[in-house]
Amino acid sequence: MKTKRILLETILVTAITLLGMWFVPAAKTLFALIPVAYLLIERRLRKRTWSDLGFNFRTFWADLRANWLLFALMGFLIQPLTVLWAKAYFPEFLAHVQARLPFESGIGWGVLLPLLAVSLIGEEMTYRTLIQGRLTPFIGIPAAVGVASLLFGLAHIAPGAGIVVLTDIGLIVIDSILYGAMFARRNNLWVVWLAHLLGDIGGLLVLASV
Repeated sequence: MKTKRILLETILVTAITLLGMWFVPAAKTLFALIPVAYLLIERRLRKRTWSDLGFNFRTFWADLRANWLLFALMGFLIQPLTVLWAKAYFPEFLAHVQARLPFESGIGWGVLLPLLAVSLIGEEMTYRTLIQGRLTPFIGIPAAVGVASLLFGLAHIAPGAGIVVLTDIGLIVIDSILYGAMFARRNNLWVVWLAHLLGDIGGLLVLASV
C-alpha cells in the first residue's frame, strides 16, 4: 500500500508540474520547483537519507570513474558538436536554440552560471530521482529511463517549425537517456549533474560564438 501511495504521489506531482509548465508558461519556474519541494519534504517525513535522493558525496570519485566514458561524452562532446553540426547543416535549428539564450536580455556569465547550476540540480532531482527512480521498481530501468527522458524532452518544448521542434525534442530526449543511464548505473546525482552542467556550459560557449 505504501509503495502504491508513493507511485501515485509521483504521478500526481509530475502531472501537476508538467501541465503547469505547458499551460502556464509564465509560471514555469514556479512549477519546476514543485518536485524539488516534494522530494525535500517527503525526505523529512519519511526519514530518507540524502543518499536515497542520489546525493552520494562519499562515492563521487568512484562513481565518476565508473561512468567516465558517458561523463566525457556528455560533459565535453555532445553539446558543442551538436551546435557545430547545426551551424553547418541545420541553421534553422541553430536559430531556434539561440532564441533561448539569455545573453540578449543582459544576463552575464556571472549570474548565468550560478542560476544554471542550481536549476540543473532541480532538473536532475525531478527526472532522475523522482520520475526515473520511483518508476524503476514498477516498470524496470529501461522503461523508466525512457519515460523520464520523453517527459524531459516535452518539458523543454518551444514554439517553432515542426521539424525544428521535433529535432530539438529528439536531441534532448537522447541526452536525457544518456544522463539516465549514468544515474541508473551508480545512483549518484552529483555525477549526472556535473556532466549536465559542463555539457550546457560547453554548448553555451559554442552557441555564443557562432
